[in-house]
Amino acid sequence: MLPTAEVPFEPIFVEEPLLIPNYREAIISNVGLPFYADVDRPDEVPADEQERTIDLAERILRAGGVRTGFGHHEEVRTSMESWVPDADEDRDADPGYWRSSVLLMSPREMNFGQLDGEPDEKHKKAKTVLAWAADCIDTDVLQEIEQSQAEDIKQAWRDAAEAELTQRKIEQFAEEPPEELDGWQRLDAGHDAVEVAYVADNHGTPSVAAVFEAADGELKAYEFTLEAWEENDGNPREARLNRYCVTTDGDGAYARLRSHLLTFEVEPMEQLEV
Repeated sequence: MLPTAEVPFEPIFVEEPLLIPNYREAIISNVGLPFYADVDRPDEVPADEQERTIDLAERILRAGGVRTGFGHHEEVRTSMESWVPDADEDRDADPGYWRSSVLLMSPREMNFGQLDGEPDEKHKKAKTVLAWAADCIDTDVLQEIEQSQAEDIKQAWRDAAEAELTQRKIEQFAEEPPEELDGWQRLDAGHDAVEVAYVADNHGTPSVAAVFEAADGELKAYEFTLEAWEENDGNPREARLNRYCVTTDGDGAYARLRSHLLTFEVEPMEQLEV
């Protein structure tokens, strides 16, 4: 089951709650952060029950085709308009609640599964979609969609927690670069432009990967062959680069260098002084 730091979402189609308390803290701890770490709620995670209901309704509309039995938005509209006159709204104080929602929904909303309007209006449409779906779509299909929503919420929190953990590791790497990382040995570089450098045998080529200050003052992260490095007296501004350091983990030169060191399978070399 899937926990949540908010009030647990009440199940709609499944028989047991998918969200139990404190799942955010549990996921944060599982990825290696302290449970109290400040991880912002991902945009794709509903903030409350109203947003969750809207998201679930939109998922059902997007499912379409063979899965739900409604392959085209006109089929959905026809089904809703046929369903709503006999539907038991159980809303004495607001007769026509579902009928008005069906009439307000455009073909585009039904076709693309993107409800329009202010939050309360979208919520009203969403509850109508869920009521129609409960009567007109197989329960097994609706349960699968709701379970998929819960898993996506869980994964979004995990991705956010892992991103926060990686960012902390990048910051720690920048503040205190280790003497060794994945076979790369820290190099005692002798040029003022070099912030930090590492050396290793990278697939048969002795190489230096470094963060340095370019002539324009910007920090760069490049890899050089050791030969080019030594020929230029360890001056990264003059040495011909072998490859750029790139990353998908974070921004900045230190993030690129750290990612580079973790990417290549290298053989350690003896500590060198340049």
